Amino acid sequence: MPRTTTDLPFGDAFSPAQLSVEDDEEELVVVLDLIEQHEGDPDAFDAAIADRFFSDSPDPLNRAKNVRLGVSPVGYEITDEDFMFTDLGQQLNELKDKQNEMYDHFARHILLNLHGLEGIEIVEDLEAEGKRTINANIKQEYRDQYGYHIDGTSNHWSQMRAWMAKAGIVNTRSHKYDIDRARIDELIGVSKDDTLALESLDPEPTAFLRALALINPPGKIRNSVVRKVAEEAYGVSINQSNISKRVLNPLEEEGYIEWEHRDGKANRIHTTDKFDADVLKPTLESIAQRSGIPRSVLRKSYDELMEEMDSDSTYEKGTALETVAIKLGRLIGLDFVGWRVRSVETNGSEIDVVMDDVGKAFTRWQIQCKNTKSELTRDHVAREVGISRTLQTNVLLMIGRGGVSKGAELFAAQVMQSENITILFLTGEELEQLDERPDVMIHELRGQSNRVQRIKRLRKDRRADEGEDAEEVREREERALDEYEEELSEYQPRKDTNLTEFIEEEDDEDD
Repeated sequence: MPRTTTDLPFGDAFSPAQLSVEDDEEELVVVLDLIEQHEGDPDAFDAAIADRFFSDSPDPLNRAKNVRLGVSPVGYEITDEDFMFTDLGQQLNELKDKQNEMYDHFARHILLNLHGLEGIEIVEDLEAEGKRTINANIKQEYRDQYGYHIDGTSNHWSQMRAWMAKAGIVNTRSHKYDIDRARIDELIGVSKDDTLALESLDPEPTAFLRALALINPPGKIRNSVVRKVAEEAYGVSINQSNISKRVLNPLEEEGYIEWEHRDGKANRIHTTDKFDADVLKPTLESIAQRSGIPRSVLRKSYDELMEEMDSDSTYEKGTALETVAIKLGRLIGLDFVGWRVRSVETNGSEIDVVMDDVGKAFTRWQIQCKNTKSELTRDHVAREVGISRTLQTNVLLMIGRGGVSKGAELFAAQVMQSENITILFLTGEELEQLDERPDVMIHELRGQSNRVQRIKRLRKDRRADEGEDAEEVREREERALDEYEEELSEYQPRKDTNLTEFIEEEDDEDD
């Protein structure tokens, strides 16, 4: 329920910087001790706090009352309205002798219950956009992205940041954030390994199950499709030979899937209630928390999202567009970093999301979606390339629902010839196939990346013919590569690749 003054926890005097303690003391421990001594007697607590921390202040009692507000229901919820410990307060008080655990527990509460995680994501959004992460910008993003009410003069975010710093989540240096995402995932339990908790499974079935969570199929799905997505997203090699014994049967025994073998045809898999509860739900909760997209929306099929992208409601249209981008990134195996442009800024016609591939070769992806009937043009590509230089993007994936113009493709080829960036395109027609064939996108991007690598090799030492227009040369080369793409693919070097260095390979037959 929104607070009357601010949706962030009140903490004007309740912060490590305001509570001076000795080197062998901890601020939160001292406050908890005084609450324990004066439970049910707020006036006595105020007097004790005033004497302990603010004896040199012009108005020590008023400062002390602000500390009491900081631990109250309008603050960090350590005490209730009668100034008695809440469940959280009691848990923190019992951990006073284990101070690392105490601060971890407190930070988890701030992240999940007091909008701290939204603040972390706002900082990442601002950094992705190249904006300053000053207090005023962070507060404005809280208002714009979440509709929170925050007083213009409040410093509540700074105090939240200081308490989270006690758990090693973020530093306290002004305007320069060093966010430890692994530490956050550890605290709130949404890291990929912790989310799935599949210690009993070997790497192949684990990757296969994680790929199922990425795809979230609306019905039965061929095992070969899931296998391909798992290999691309998680860098494993799953041999199709005897896959039932090594992958499908173990997952069925664990209760995550049911599958049927059909002679001469592909094996069909469908997920179970246990899969939904133990794998899909926590995975979607993690993405929902980080991206701000409701979990119920992330569950929708591509067909449903494509229909909503035509909605008369700007909100529904924009949310669908954002969800498509997040789902596509997840399908490739990327981690959400932040939004550069959200649909609310474009009336649902355009978004930009930044995602990272933190595998063997780190790559930063900039995914740009346009929900318009017109084709992507040269100008659209030029604009995103300019932005990519600021974001230090390795891969630019542009999704044009209305298609991609030849001029856009030619300009992209020209840029890739001279810059260390890969530019890939998807269209609405390809999006429409993703429910039935989620591996279609991987095949399409792999084919495009093959062409990118050929173009760069062929043009490395090329010099345009004297007197011949460079644009004509590029067009002729594009036509030649298109015409002989199948033949050329046979001569691509075979090696371990990521999505910026694809190779074509034959699909194995299902056993």
